[in-house]
Amino acid sequence: MLSLTILQQLLLPSSFVLVLILIGFVFLLVLKKKKLGKSLVIVGILLYYLFSITPVSNFLLSPLESKYYPLTEKEMEKADKIVLLLGGREADILRGSEVLRISHLKNQNVQIIISGTDPLLPTSEQALGLKKFFVSRGLKEENIVIEAQSRNTWENIRNVKEILKKEPFFLVTSAYHMERAKRGFEKVEANPIPAPTDFKIKTEKYAVIDFLPDSKNLRNSDLAIHEHLGILWYDFLLD
Repeated sequence: MLSLTILQQLLLPSSFVLVLILIGFVFLLVLKKKKLGKSLVIVGILLYYLFSITPVSNFLLSPLESKYYPLTEKEMEKADKIVLLLGGREADILRGSEVLRISHLKNQNVQIIISGTDPLLPTSEQALGLKKFFVSRGLKEENIVIEAQSRNTWENIRNVKEILKKEPFFLVTSAYHMERAKRGFEKVEANPIPAPTDFKIKTEKYAVIDFLPDSKNLRNSDLAIHEHLGILWYDFLLD
């Protein structure tokens, strides 16, 4: 599992661009192949620039986020279960806020399933922290279930399916992650109702600053590429 995580990381723009530049310097300074070395360094710098600007990160995120919209009050009647997929500290705050919104608009007796662990920190207490957060906001502790065995999205899907079978549920995850998660749940014949949050795409008109490199855009490009690769995995390798 750790080796797969490392491989996934190396396929992300922030990693493979750095590797490309380093290889370029090796050819340039060590192997004395200046033409090839310069070419690799220039291509690496160009790719770093492209993945770090808003139009490119938006282009990568758009196919993932454009299909989904925040859950409306009318849709609240479709289920009484909520599944929250863990996604890191920043994402968990936003995902947790969406769970609270659904719970308080619908009723406080809905069942909440918090699913997942960090594969790099399997003993982390993210799920327990979220449970305490929900209880402190008025939700009943007995209605909150922690599914702590999952180390990735596919395990989230299989383990949640074992709990809910074919019962409909609100699927709370970041908008960029929704397409992959929803496809996976449908593949095992579960019935997710998308409740996306944490939208990252910029909808306002571009300004000059959007064409300057920004680490936030590079991070968004990483997230988008990770999701696109995951979708390919689900569509072709898991059939």
